[in-house]
Amino acid sequence: MDEARKLNQSKNYEESLNIYESLLDSGEELKPIDRDRYAWDLYFVKIKDNQFTDELEESVKKLIKISTQKDTSRGNKVCPYTLSVLKLMKIYSEEKRYLDVLRWASKLDGEKLSNIHFKPNDEITMNSNRENYYLQTTKALLEIENYDQTIIYCQKALVNIPKFNNDNDIWFKLRIAKSYKELGNYDDSIEFLKDILKNRQNWFLYRDMAENHFFKEEYDESLKWAAKAILAKDGELESKVNMFSLIGDILEIKGFEDESIINKYMYYVIRNDKGWSIKDELKDLLSNYGLDLENKDYKSLFEEYKNMWISLKYFGQERQYGVIDKVFDHGKSGFIKANGKSYYFNTYEFMDDKSYVYEGTEVSFYLEDAYNKSKDEMVKNAVNIYCEML
Repeated sequence: MDEARKLNQSKNYEESLNIYESLLDSGEELKPIDRDRYAWDLYFVKIKDNQFTDELEESVKKLIKISTQKDTSRGNKVCPYTLSVLKLMKIYSEEKRYLDVLRWASKLDGEKLSNIHFKPNDEITMNSNRENYYLQTTKALLEIENYDQTIIYCQKALVNIPKFNNDNDIWFKLRIAKSYKELGNYDDSIEFLKDILKNRQNWFLYRDMAENHFFKEEYDESLKWAAKAILAKDGELESKVNMFSLIGDILEIKGFEDESIINKYMYYVIRNDKGWSIKDELKDLLSNYGLDLENKDYKSLFEEYKNMWISLKYFGQERQYGVIDKVFDHGKSGFIKANGKSYYFNTYEFMDDKSYVYEGTEVSFYLEDAYNKSKDEMVKNAVNIYCEML
C-alpha cells in the first residue's frame, strides 16, 4: 500500500495502478485517500487519452465504483470522477449515441461542477465543466425529442452558469426556442429567437422564425424571414433548400403561381444536384411547366432570380427616400436622413459604387429591425441602399 502511494505521488500512475489492482483482487479494503489515488491512476492510465469507447466505458465504470463525485463548484479543483464521466459523455455525443450521453449524465450532479474556465493560452478559453455538462445533456435531450426536459435543463443552465464562454448561452436559448416550436408554443419560440437575434444574425435563426410564423399562418412574416434566411451571407444554399420549398408553398397559398413554381424549381434543382430524393409529384408538376428536369446548376438559377428573394425579404414595405447625412471618418457606416428621422446604415448595405457614399448623396432604401446595444432597444436601420443620383 505504501509503495502504491509513493508511486502515485511521483506520478508513476501505471505502476501504482497495478499495485492497487493487485490489492483489490486480494480483497484489500482501500481507505478513502487510497480510493482517490486509485481513481487518478485509472484516469491517467486508462481514461484520459483512451479513444476506444468500449474500453473507456469499462474503465469509467470501474472508477465510479471506487470513487465519488467531488463538489468542485466553489473552486478550480479537479475530480477524476467528473473528468472521466464528462469525457465519456463527449465521445458518445460525437458518436450520436444520445441515450448513452444521458445515461452517463445521470451519474453527475450539475450543481457540483466547476464554473471555472480553463485558459491553455492567451488566445483560447475552454468551457467550464458545468457548461460542458449542460451543453452535452441538452443536445442529447433535443436530439431524442424530449422537448420538455430540454427546456428544463436549458433553463437550469441559464440560471446556474454565471458566465458563459463563447456565447454558449445562445445555444441554450436556441434549444429552448426549438423545443417550444416542436411543442407548438410558437409565440414562446419567437420570443426566445428575438432575444438571440439581438446579438447574433445567422441564417438558421431566420429559418426558425420563418417556420414559427408559417405554423401560425402568418404568411407574410414567414415569407420575409425565409427570404432573409436564403439571402444571409452565412450558410450554403444547399443548407437552405427547405426555405425555397416553404416560400413556394406560401406563394401558392397567396396565389402567386409563377413565383411559387420558381421556388419549387430551385428546391428541385438543388436536390437534383446533390442526388437527394425528390417526390414524383414535384417532378410531374415542374414537367408540366416545361422546366428542365436535368438541370443541376442551382447557383446560376439563384443569381437569375435573386431580385425576387430580395423583394420578398422586404415584402409589403415601400422603399424610403432620403439623403446621406453623415459618414463616419472610418467610412464603414453613417446616417441617412429621411422624413425628419435619421437611420443608421452600414456601408456594405450600399448596393451601388461605394464612391457615392458621401454626405449629400440622394438614396433609396428599405428599413430593417436592429438592436442598439448601447441604448438596449430595437431600432430601424437603413438597408439595401441604392444611389438615386445615377
